[in-house]
Amino acid sequence: MASNQQSAYDGNLAHAFLWPIKWLIKGTLFYVGLGLLTMIVALLFAQYYWVSPVEASAVLFQSEVARIDGLGANIESTYLSVLANHVMNWTYWLFFKATTIHDAVVAYSTGAKVNELDKLYLGQFIARNGREIYICMNVIQMYGIRIAVLLSTLPLFVLLNLVAFTDGMTERYIRRACSGRESSDINKIGKMSKLMFFALGIMIYLCTPIPINPFFIIVPMAIIYTVSTRIQWKYYKKYL
Repeated sequence: MASNQQSAYDGNLAHAFLWPIKWLIKGTLFYVGLGLLTMIVALLFAQYYWVSPVEASAVLFQSEVARIDGLGANIESTYLSVLANHVMNWTYWLFFKATTIHDAVVAYSTGAKVNELDKLYLGQFIARNGREIYICMNVIQMYGIRIAVLLSTLPLFVLLNLVAFTDGMTERYIRRACSGRESSDINKIGKMSKLMFFALGIMIYLCTPIPINPFFIIVPMAIIYTVSTRIQWKYYKKYL
């Protein structure tokens, strides 16, 4: 009995210390996975939709930069521009500089002298896939900028979550005092709809290589998130 209690205590202690690392790993995998999905969608657009894929991807990237500059010009603080610049550079570094693809493209473009192994790499991979690589370079920077836009809205969603939680729990206490309806299904619907629509909105905004005004993504997401959170806590079980 004592050994079982000790094992349970050790497991809880390990979980308490390791959960930040687990969430960090999951967040990194999600971040990288969405970036890869964004590049795949862009290559599909280049294959079937864009007439001049490299130029279209460059115009898309420049439109996102101009949008951030416009948003930053309307406020005294330039935190959004700074955040977008840092996230964009970090994302580009992770996907292209850390993988040495950026250096290889520069070496191929400038005709720098390299050893025989690098010549084979440049000739077989960079030369044959140059157009696709340039498209992905532009699109992944767009992806980083949009990540920064979503990060800048985190305080808004924290505030909305607090308001919806407070209102929902108030309704729950009223329902408990008045012997109101008990429904765990509605609670689950609120929770799952919040996660589903939030994830869907993020994927559409980040992974679609077309100019998108973030207002038309963030506002519907905020409304759905607030209503779903309120429903989730309003129909949380009355008796614990």
